[in-house]
Amino acid sequence: MRHQWIGLCADGARDELEAALRQLDGEAHLVFSRDAADIRCRLRDEIPGAYGAVVGLGSGEVSDVNLAAALVSDGRAREVVLVQRFVTGSLRSRAAQAGISCVIDIDDVLFDQILDEEPPKGSGGGEQRADAADVSFGDVRRIEPHESERCSPIVVLASGRGGVGKSALAAVWATLAAHWGMRVNLCDLDLACGNLPPLLGLGRWEDPTAYVRDGVLDRERALEAGRQVEEGLRVWGPCERPEMAEQVMPGVGELLSALSTTGDLVIVDTSSTCTDAVAQAMQMADRLVLVQGEGTGGVTSIAKASALAVRLGVARTRIVRIENRCQPRLVSAPFAPCAVLGLESARAFRAPDGGDEVGELLCAGDVGELCELGGDFVRSAASILATLLKELGVLPDHEEARRAAERLRAKKGFALFGRRGEVA
Repeated sequence: MRHQWIGLCADGARDELEAALRQLDGEAHLVFSRDAADIRCRLRDEIPGAYGAVVGLGSGEVSDVNLAAALVSDGRAREVVLVQRFVTGSLRSRAAQAGISCVIDIDDVLFDQILDEEPPKGSGGGEQRADAADVSFGDVRRIEPHESERCSPIVVLASGRGGVGKSALAAVWATLAAHWGMRVNLCDLDLACGNLPPLLGLGRWEDPTAYVRDGVLDRERALEAGRQVEEGLRVWGPCERPEMAEQVMPGVGELLSALSTTGDLVIVDTSSTCTDAVAQAMQMADRLVLVQGEGTGGVTSIAKASALAVRLGVARTRIVRIENRCQPRLVSAPFAPCAVLGLESARAFRAPDGGDEVGELLCAGDVGELCELGGDFVRSAASILATLLKELGVLPDHEEARRAAERLRAKKGFALFGRRGEVA
């Protein structure tokens, strides 16, 4: 006899929920409810234990984990299964405490499907598998603002290691864009240990736990929470207490979606490890900028970050690579392009080391002064930013922005990832 299940999820996620359930119960027969109240009523009308309940992937106004806990408390379901994306240890712990039978990570289910469909060796499997990943993940998990809302582009800086200069680039880019007349929303998604606000001279900022509760975003309060650094530039900072970061992460996608409906540009700094927040930001990025520093392990770390981005469904055309703090006269060692999944067609830039002055001014919170002084690093950062804004169709009508976009020139003889690198 087939196992009977009642499920609830977002309309566009029904196929994913079914796939997750069938991994658990290959003979599952699943019917869907309209909303949280409906699934609870259906279970109450049935013989206790006749049906199992499976919820998740955006089940409605009530958070998925709270709904699953309520179904457990009702005591009518045979078992209660929660299906989520980016499952954390904290979520599994909360689910276990609530009595939820099982938590399934949909990413693991989809990735297993890709592996099962991988063609035999020697039949072009590598290329076909990459295509399958794009199709399977796509932009299903991307949180889109309402159609009537204006969306500004989201530029996300990420890497596979710390100390490569992501925060410096983010701070300089945001300040330059504001000087060019853009309204910039800058967000630090290193929620546990981020230091972006101090780089901009801010001593205090609103803790995101004030506007994200149980993974639910208070949109109005979140938009008011940004601290203004200067005209046209507002910053959203990390948690005051690192242990609270996991509670905020589920609301990051909605936060970035809200920020993209205000201003002209969203710039996102991330942590060096791929947390839930970083994964969501990668998926929402109009340009994902992978930053690599010089030194041992740089290639390996960016290779892992780019491969992760592809598994998350980020289109390769949205990925950009920057080798930061490089010596312009030196040529980086080449390596096999096939080892860097996701960077086969990515544009490659090189940003020169700006010397001790850059670090000193950043530590003092004087990014504005750093941008006013210029220098090799700032000029290079400005040219790369202007090029990205031009590609995105939002280059401001400002003389300095236009000059910065024109200043970027290709350097012959520098080849990396099968592409030619560019230095300002």
